[in-house]
Amino acid sequence: MIALTSAVAVVLVPVASAAARPVKSKTLTQNALYKAGALPTTACAEKPIKRLDPKSARSHLNGVLTCLNRTWAGQFTAARLKWSTPKVVYATKAPARFCGTKWNDWGGYYCDSSRVMQIVLDKDLLGAGDLFLFLLTTSLYGEHVQNLAGITRALDELPHSNKAESAERYRRHNLQNLCLASAFVGSAWKSLHRGREDWDDMLAYMREWAGKNTGSRKSITYWAGQGFATADPGTCNTWTAPSAKVA
Repeated sequence: MIALTSAVAVVLVPVASAAARPVKSKTLTQNALYKAGALPTTACAEKPIKRLDPKSARSHLNGVLTCLNRTWAGQFTAARLKWSTPKVVYATKAPARFCGTKWNDWGGYYCDSSRVMQIVLDKDLLGAGDLFLFLLTTSLYGEHVQNLAGITRALDELPHSNKAESAERYRRHNLQNLCLASAFVGSAWKSLHRGREDWDDMLAYMREWAGKNTGSRKSITYWAGQGFATADPGTCNTWTAPSAKVA
């Protein structure tokens, strides 16, 4: 789920293998997704969006989704994981409820159970600009990747002894999502013909999502930077990282 809110240098630091609150699930710590290598360089030309125009925004996002489908389907094949393409539903007005919950201040939401992405192209989201729309879609898609890889279910099945431990594990999930989304962005970056300032803007957007269950601004910057710099899902294994890296 993505809330609508309106740069920093990235330095790669090796991630330690031990965690203060160890996660005992091989689906999370040793997922096949981590072993398939870097995402292939993707040609993903962005279509222009007319100001506050839902039709051109849908065309833009459909182009992004075509790239996402191609890239992640190939990655799942390489990882020998079962793949299915998510369904995407567009609206110009927020629904009262979606995926069994009341709609909040979200631009989009991914439903794990139905594997449906809902994107509301209202004035608020359209006014955020094409870069935010691109990021929104890739991050929702990252949730689909985690879902198909069994990561989301494995998280739900983890026992936890207290609220602090539960919050840390949800941070691991969210930070991994942003890392996976950023890995795709990194794989397609050259074809987008965007400058470093655009990546810095993306980082700024992601840092606005910081919170107790989503990760600090520092952690978001770190994990997004890992994904963008390497385009490799293997660098997105937040489940074996020490607690300080997922604060």
